[in-house]
Amino acid sequence: MLVADPHSPDFNSYASVVDLRAFAAGRRYTVPADDEECKTLLMQAMDFLEGKIWRGQRSSASQPLSWPRSGVRFDGVDLPDDAIPQRLVDAQCRLAIESQEIDLTPSVAGGGAVVMERVEGAVTVQYEPGTNKAAPSFPWFYSSLRGLVVGGNQIRIERG
Repeated sequence: MLVADPHSPDFNSYASVVDLRAFAAGRRYTVPADDEECKTLLMQAMDFLEGKIWRGQRSSASQPLSWPRSGVRFDGVDLPDDAIPQRLVDAQCRLAIESQEIDLTPSVAGGGAVVMERVEGAVTVQYEPGTNKAAPSFPWFYSSLRGLVVGGNQIRIERG
């Protein structure tokens, strides 16, 4: 069950099916007509998002997801401790759409299956299509969540 209400103890998604449909319609993306399929896509996107390192700290130690957060400053403005930024909702929707084509959190098994290998001076290796299990890369992700997520060449430093 998908629960997009941050005040619910069962809160497990930043975006709802309604959010996904509105995001997709505004950008001419296609999403499944079946709400259950949309919920599955949104949960796959949540799995990806929950694996990221976010700025600030959880607003409450008992909250089920990484957001809402306290101590986050975006474009010179402190974000409210109880807010889910619209950029985050939009990112989950875009990831849900991406998950229709690719596995957002693949198991890494050391590369694709080799279907041909030849040595003649230089080495030639050819991989079977669709067998690369490397983690996907989304160039838009860190730029759209700039200021919210730690990424790229950034590291998190805390005083202790």
